[in-house]
Amino acid sequence: MQNISLAGWRIVIAGGDARDVILAEQLKKAGADVWLCGFEKCALPKDATLQKGKPEFADVVILPLPGVNSDGTIYATYAEEKLFLDNLSPLFRPGLLLICGRMPTETLAFLEERKIRVVLTAEMDELAVYNAVPTAEGTIELAMRESDVTIHGSKALVIGFGRCGMPLAKTLAALGARVTVGARRREVLAQAETLGFAQLDLAKISERIGDFDFIFNTVPAMVLTDKVLGGVNKEALVIDIASKPGGTDFAAAKRLGLKTFLALGLPGKVAPKSAGNILARVYPHIITEMGKGGEHNEA
Repeated sequence: MQNISLAGWRIVIAGGDARDVILAEQLKKAGADVWLCGFEKCALPKDATLQKGKPEFADVVILPLPGVNSDGTIYATYAEEKLFLDNLSPLFRPGLLLICGRMPTETLAFLEERKIRVVLTAEMDELAVYNAVPTAEGTIELAMRESDVTIHGSKALVIGFGRCGMPLAKTLAALGARVTVGARRREVLAQAETLGFAQLDLAKISERIGDFDFIFNTVPAMVLTDKVLGGVNKEALVIDIASKPGGTDFAAAKRLGLKTFLALGLPGKVAPKSAGNILARVYPHIITEMGKGGEHNEA
């Protein structure tokens, strides 16, 4: 955690999964007082000295990367019952720092009207770069588990060549796959070529889509449309790791009998310890840079 002291900070982690428990442990080690809300079914490490529930007031509330849904529920795998953002309202005092992956625009506006300082982290470059490696590994683990062919020697299409697409393409190639990178922009295709990958202009994707054993989409826009999916090899595996709702027409894929997956939150599922430590590298900087702003701050 790069020796950042959080002594005197009162932090509530509300909702989440195993990575958030790791985050809580690291924040505690940095000196913070940490509460876990929505973790009733989680067996906490005996030596972590973490507290369950929520205090009367807090300096920081941390919500999980999957964030808040449109119905106000918070992603909380260890909660005994649904956890709602409203459950945290006693903590919503002016100046509170709230860190969350993503939330609806209406929710963000509501919180900001109450003078709560909100930091959305799901699209934060620093986190995305760190998470790209466990995302790539998790994607490939899913592909290996769900396909009856090896990655080695297969033909794989990676759509998008950004923070997730590039490490995914590199890892697939290291395992022996023949990787093609699909993109629209010429400079992206040029970059893929300089790194030794075959290229596919997405304007011509329908002409080539049937060539691949594995199709991985990282672009959060509709790329694999009904028309495009109609040309996919029936034995191929399609994995979409783009942010919701992804870039695949899943209804069309189902109708066509294709095997598809929308694989979100992979770091927390396949490598929770690494994913939690990534959060613990980034969040203390956000906390200390934003500073305390609540009415209980006596500094």
